[in-house]
Amino acid sequence: MNRVRWFEAAWPYSMRTLASRLKEYTFGAESSDGFLVERVRDTYIEGRHIEKVMFDEVVHDPFGNETTFNRLSYRQVEFLFSAAYPQVELRNAPRGLQTFVSRTSEATDFTTAFVAIDIDTFKWADSIRTLFPKHFRIDLAQLSEVFIEEDVTAKMVLTSPHDIRAAFARFANRRNHVVDRIQIKLEQDDRLLSLQLATDGTLRTADALPKEMLDAIRGALPASRTQP
Repeated sequence: MNRVRWFEAAWPYSMRTLASRLKEYTFGAESSDGFLVERVRDTYIEGRHIEKVMFDEVVHDPFGNETTFNRLSYRQVEFLFSAAYPQVELRNAPRGLQTFVSRTSEATDFTTAFVAIDIDTFKWADSIRTLFPKHFRIDLAQLSEVFIEEDVTAKMVLTSPHDIRAAFARFANRRNHVVDRIQIKLEQDDRLLSLQLATDGTLRTADALPKEMLDAIRGALPASRTQP
C-alpha cells in the first residue's frame, strides 16, 4: 500500500535557502542521521531523511540458549517541502518521525513545526473528479461518532458497487456523524484506480501513481478546516 500524507508548515526561508540549511545536515557514512537533498527548485525541495538505527536482536535456540546479535537498519523518510500549501509531503513514511521532525526544526533554527491538517474528504474528491472524471465514483465512506441515541455512538462503513453520495446525503441529514475516510474509483490511462482519502490529508492506494497525477491530487487538496 502506497501512502502519502500532507501537513502545513510555515517556512522561515525560501526553498533554496532551506535546501542549503538542510545540506548542512547531510547524511554520510559516519552520520547517525541526516538529509539527502535530491532536487531543488524555487518552489519546492525533494529529498530523503535517513536515520541509522542500531538494535540488539535476541535469538533463543531449541536448547534454551540465548544469543544476542547487533543489528543495523536505516529508517528513511521521503519528503517534498513546498513553498505553497500543503507545505510538507511525506511518502510511505515510517511510524517513527521524531528524529526527522527534530532535525528539520533544527535546520530552521527551531522556528518550524509540522501542523496536522483536517480537510473535508468529499470536497477533496469533488476537486479530483474535475481533473479525472472518467468512471469516477465514491464507493465507500467510513464514519465514526454516528449518533444512535443519547450516550450511544457507532462506527459505520457505507459501501456500494455504485456511487454512494446520494445515499450518504440522505443518511447524513438524519444524524450527527464524522467522516474519517472515503474511497474513490476512477480511470486513468486505461487503469481503474482505487484511492482512499482521509480527513488528516492522507492518501492511500495500492497503485503506483505517476508524479503528474500525484501532483494534481496534492493541488486539489482543500484548505484545512483548522485554518483561522
